[in-house]
Amino acid sequence: MSEKKEPAARDLLGGVDRRQVLIKLGAFAITVPVLGACGDEGSAGSETGGGGGAGGSGGTGGSGASTTSASTTSASSADASTSVGTGGAGGAGEGGSDTGVGGMGGGGGGDSLIPPPFDDVPMCRAQNKTDGAGQGPFFIHELEKNDDISLVRQDIRGRYNESAAPGVEMHLHLRVLDLSKPDCDGKGVGVPDVDVYIWHTDGQGFYSGFGARGSANEQNPDAPYAGRPSQNNLDTTERFCRGVQTTDANGVVSFRSIFPGWYNGRDVHIHFVCFKKGSTSKGRVTYQGGDHIFTTQFYFDPAFTDSVHTKYEPYKARTTGNLATAYAGAIKADEPGNSGLRAKAWMEGDVVVAQMQIAVTPT
Repeated sequence: MSEKKEPAARDLLGGVDRRQVLIKLGAFAITVPVLGACGDEGSAGSETGGGGGAGGSGGTGGSGASTTSASTTSASSADASTSVGTGGAGGAGEGGSDTGVGGMGGGGGGDSLIPPPFDDVPMCRAQNKTDGAGQGPFFIHELEKNDDISLVRQDIRGRYNESAAPGVEMHLHLRVLDLSKPDCDGKGVGVPDVDVYIWHTDGQGFYSGFGARGSANEQNPDAPYAGRPSQNNLDTTERFCRGVQTTDANGVVSFRSIFPGWYNGRDVHIHFVCFKKGSTSKGRVTYQGGDHIFTTQFYFDPAFTDSVHTKYEPYKARTTGNLATAYAGAIKADEPGNSGLRAKAWMEGDVVVAQMQIAVTPT
């Protein structure tokens, strides 16, 4: 990579079958593969702290201090801890504009996340290049826009409304495994040099990049999604809660983000697409063939999502009142066409730590 400067079958609030609407929009693939899961007892390698980069708009670069959080026990009874490696001081990010435009997310904090051991972490075994969850309409490739900020960053925190609470910090650790290796069901063999893209909504349910503010296509997470904005409404330069990292020798990437909020018509989820290193942009399309390796979306256990959303802002304000019914449906992680993948997740203090493994055929 070079350096440079969705559907729901549930009718929550109306009479529209939004699954059919979004299938037409490409938010879901129609072919659903068989997905299996296997545990893993291997440990991921550690990332060393790197020099801090310039902070993204609306964010602040990391301080470079080295800290280690206390160990905790996950729901699967596996001990895990998250550490922060020593890095150089990150650059200060630019503040939001006077008009209230949200920040773009941190561009390169100095603190590099160190993943916990991948014990009892769920694993997706890809049978097709794209599973039933599909790519969705809101993917942006690193090379799609020449005048864009770089998406190559670990710190992707940010939000649409700068006046809102920032949301709960999330340390997300992903491992890409080689499905063709005979010990996939054992410790697994990590695949290095794979470009892993993730993107998701901020704490209030907004995606970055799509739907100009004040236009007919502006996002409204409270209203049932019916195709606006579409995948072609890449109208803003905001890039919060999206980024790309290249897997290390153990097949691991890590992101510092915000636990996702929800929008009406979808369950809480995170998008995942991986490519061979050095892939090229194809524009506003669903990626298939060539450098593309695998596409999916994964979810969280409903009880865990509820424990975050009902305790912290800005999530809490959207769990009651006239949004209570839509919220209750959006945390179930059972929407038609879903991948069946639920990340391992737990709290360390007020930080969410989450892990997922994806086994693919890398060639």
